[in-house]
Formats: sequence, C-alpha cells, structure tokens
Amino acid sequence: MFSNLPDLAPIRPGEGFPDHEELRVLHVLPGGLTAAREADGTPRFALSRFRDTAIEAAGGMMHLELDFATLDPALLGAAAVDGWVLRLVGFTAARARLRSHVPGFPDVNLQDAWRPARLSSRTLAVEKHLFDVRTVQMLDALLSSDAGDIEVEVEARYEGLEQPIPVLAGADLDALFALLRPQAEGLTFDQIEAMVLSAPTGAGSLFRLERLEGEIVTDGPALRHLLALAIRDDVFTAQSNVDAWAEVRYHWRDDVPADGRRAWDLSVYRRSGRSWHARWSLRNFLSGLDPSERAELFPAFSGIAPFAVVPVTLIAPVGLDTRFVRHVQVDVLASGPGGVPQQSSFLYPPTPAFHRFPVTYPALTGDLNLSAHVAATLAPLEGAVPSLPRPLGRRSLDVGSAVAWTAEDAGFETLAISAMPGLFERASRIEVSVAVESELLCLAVLMREAPEAGLAWPAQPVKPTLRVVALRDAVDGPAVTIHSGVVEGALLLRPDMLDVLEPDLVLVSLDPVTAGNAAYVAVTLRDPTGRQRSFSLELAETVEWRCWAASRFDRLAYEYRLQHIPRMPDGTTRPLVTGDWLPAGETVLQIVLPPVEDAP
Repeated sequence: MFSNLPDLAPIRPGEGFPDHEELRVLHVLPGGLTAAREADGTPRFALSRFRDTAIEAAGGMMHLELDFATLDPALLGAAAVDGWVLRLVGFTAARARLRSHVPGFPDVNLQDAWRPARLSSRTLAVEKHLFDVRTVQMLDALLSSDAGDIEVEVEARYEGLEQPIPVLAGADLDALFALLRPQAEGLTFDQIEAMVLSAPTGAGSLFRLERLEGEIVTDGPALRHLLALAIRDDVFTAQSNVDAWAEVRYHWRDDVPADGRRAWDLSVYRRSGRSWHARWSLRNFLSGLDPSERAELFPAFSGIAPFAVVPVTLIAPVGLDTRFVRHVQVDVLASGPGGVPQQSSFLYPPTPAFHRFPVTYPALTGDLNLSAHVAATLAPLEGAVPSLPRPLGRRSLDVGSAVAWTAEDAGFETLAISAMPGLFERASRIEVSVAVESELLCLAVLMREAPEAGLAWPAQPVKPTLRVVALRDAVDGPAVTIHSGVVEGALLLRPDMLDVLEPDLVLVSLDPVTAGNAAYVAVTLRDPTGRQRSFSLELAETVEWRCWAASRFDRLAYEYRLQHIPRMPDGTTRPLVTGDWLPAGETVLQIVLPPVEDAP
C-alpha cells in the first residue's frame, strides 16, 4: 500500500493507494468532511452558547458529528467503468480542535486544544466541547455578520503496507552507523529516510542491491523509501511515548553491533503510517440554513425577562447501546409557570441525543433555579451468575442554559467499537472484552450482521485493558488477537489488522552427521504465498529464511526441496539429485542427507 497509483485517470496521486492483496481495489482517502444527518435530514449537531446577564455567566458547548466525504459519484462511476473498486481507508485514531478566523479580534487565528474524536466506520464525533467567553464572542460575531469563519480541524491517522520491490539489499553496519549518526534523543523515521535518500548511488553507494526477479530496478527514491523502512524495523527500536500523537523516535538497538554486515529483503510488505488532515467550516454550514434553523441549532440566551420562558438544551452522548446500557434517567428541577418548582424526567432511550424543553425564569430573583441529576443502569454482564442489572446511583450535573451529561457524569465508561465490512471476509466473528486485571467488565461479539457496538461498564479507578480476538470459524477454530491495550474510548477494526505483518524466522542448516554424504547441497524453500528462495548449504553454516504465513490464523507451514550431488565413499560423485517437495513447520530445519547407497 501507499505506493504510486496505477494509471487511473480520475484519481490523482495521493488520493488513494492500491490494495496489497486484491489487484483491482483502491483504498481512497476521504474527499473532506460533511455534517452527519439523521434519516430526516436533521444535522447531528448541537451548539449552545449563553451569556446570561442575570446570572453573570457566559460560555457554551457543542456536540458535532461529521461524515467522511468520499469522492464524488462521477469519480466512483469512472472507477467502476475502468474495473476498479474504491474503498474508504480505515483510520486508526483521530483528534479535532477549533480554529477561529474572525475579523476584529487581535488573535485572528486562535487555536483551541486538541481533543480526541470518536471514530466509527464512516463517522467522526466530537462529543463535548466547552467554550470560554472569548470563543462565544467570536461565535456571536460570526453568526451576526457572517464575517470570518470558525473551523473544526481534524487530524486522523491511517496505516498500510508498502508495495514491495523484488530486491535484496545489504550494507556494512559500520558505514550505515556513520551515515545515520544515531543520536541520544533518537531519530524520527523522516530523519532516517532523509539520510538513506541522501546516501550516494551508483559505484559509490554503500548499499549492495541484488535483483531477485523481474526487470532491473533502479536505485531511486521508491527503493530507498522501502530500504529506510527495512533498516528502521531491523536495527532500530521505537521509543515508547506517553503521548500517542507525539512523533515516534527510534534508537539503535543494543543487540546490533556497529560493524559486520546486514541484508534486507525488500520483496516483503512493510507497514508505514501517515496522517490525513481536513477542516470543516462552520460558515459554510451556516450558509445553508434559514433563520429559523439557525435559531434552533444555535440558541443564545443573552437577556432573560422575569417570568420569561427559557428554552434549555439537553445534550446527551451519542451512541448509547441498549445491549449494554439498560436506561439512563435525567431529572431536571426548575421553576414552573407560577414559580413553583417543577420536575421533568427524561429517559434514555427514547429521549433523543439533543432535546430542548422550556423552563420559566422566576421574577425578582438573581438566579435561574435549575438543578439536574442523572442515574444510569447497565445491562447484566454476559455470562454472569446471577444475571442482574447494574444500577450506578444518582449523581448531580452542572447546569446552565444548557444541560449536558456524559457517560463519565453518569458513572460509567464507554467504548465505541466498529468493524469495517472487509474484516468479515477473513473472520466470521470478533470477540471484544474489557477487563481490569482478572475482573471482566464487559464482553461483546461483533458479526457481519452486527458490526458495531457501544460497550459500557462501571467507571474504574484505573484504565481497563481491551482485548479484541478474531475467530475464523463461527463456533470454534483458530483465533488470533488483533488488538490489545488500554481502552481509549473508540476503536475502528480494519481488515489490515489480520494482515501478516512479520514473517517467521526459519534457521536452515546441514545435519553434521550426514553432511559428508554430498559434495554439494542446495535447498529451495517455499512459503504458502508461493514465494520461494534457494540457498546453497555448507557444513557449520546456518542460513536465515523468513517465511510468510498464509494468514494470522495459520501456524507456520512451508515446503522445501533438496538438491545435492551424492559423494561416494571413495570420493567420487554422482549426478545432481533433485528431491520432491516436503512439508515442514518448524523454525529450525536441519537437512538430513540420505545415505549414499540409497542415491540413484
């Protein structure tokens, strides 16, 4: 993946990359971001700003869901005519922030802090965003004059496998160490690649290149890029980062000396990652709304008269899954029309994520008498005995001209997890478990018919761990862990998680007892993908061969074929003998030569 695109006129380079298994499939980056909408066309968007002079408060909050916009239908049609299938790339993580460009403010380009964004197969959600007074002033200026803009800036990460080149590259480690000049603080991959690209080519090159098959390959940028990836994965080790978005730095491995020789097979796939950047414009969104829609989506409460009816916005997290959250009840206590306290209760489901209800502002008071509490009940843990619902108790909420509650406010944690359709072409089901040490908190199963889930479990003092296991068969059979780590709030499962990313190392040598039975020995090894390599063997020599499995569900398996020249006891030799293909599955293969008398 990530190689230059084949000749497909409608798609420009950089807009997509070919699949490493299916030749006529292109993974395409989104063409941008658009506002996600309900079935009736209502935007899944809520923004409430308030500046209540009576209570001397100002601020705001926003919930926004954006869809990844794929390429236009004309492009999709042109690709289909040419026999190509376009698929949206799978992102691994995303974050978002606000950027303001409003005339009349000294800080024209005021940037907000990055916040995690929840990913699903096609949607990006910024669940809660609190504004300060200055941002609210910018919103007022933008909404009143349509001057300037406020944008949501998004950064999303995606990964893939680089298209290989059939070349075996080698170098002396002392020359490579001098070229890369490893530093105490480590090197980024961009620095490693820049140094490899800057190394001389031609007769003065420190890299030895051996073509494995096909046409002659030139020593150019594409080859040097793959070589930099191979060197990074072989002689460097990644430095662990607390910040998942910090640039990874690599250190020279302690067990790799700065002398000797090293070789890298560039005919195998290697993983690399990139970032996709996009912006969504609030001004462009506003331009398509009429005044009544603006007032509905952007309520503002700047001056409230006595006994006035105040619309209050109730904002809830999106994606509550009734399989894990039985119900959530929000109770709001406020002044009624006669000044008498009046309680309203909202139950999720069926209360929508964005709901507005009226509250009466009482006369001759300096406060808006409003309070709210939330209480949640989680579904029983699957397989638990006895199978009982899990109530979490009643908790108070912060209130203003808008009431927002999150899963954290209600006492539980969530994980939005979804699987891209291509994953179920390789696995029949996905098992997801959340646990703290040995205590299971939540369990879910994803299938082709139900590829998404919103897991929920009681809040924990420490971050739980997440384990995702793919199973090839519906009931039993081979299983493989495709993700394991700390829960981060959202996870998108991609087909490439079942790619075989690393080969198994097979050590091939001659049996010293029978090595004298041949004057010459060569072995050909073939992995399940059909790739094969041939080596000549000498006594006391061990050859390393990297075998690629057919899939992550399969154990190591390969075939080998022996060619040797039998040596008679008197030292004479017989013609070359080529044996049959033999199966093997061990990481250490010792070749036992047949007795001379058995040779034809």
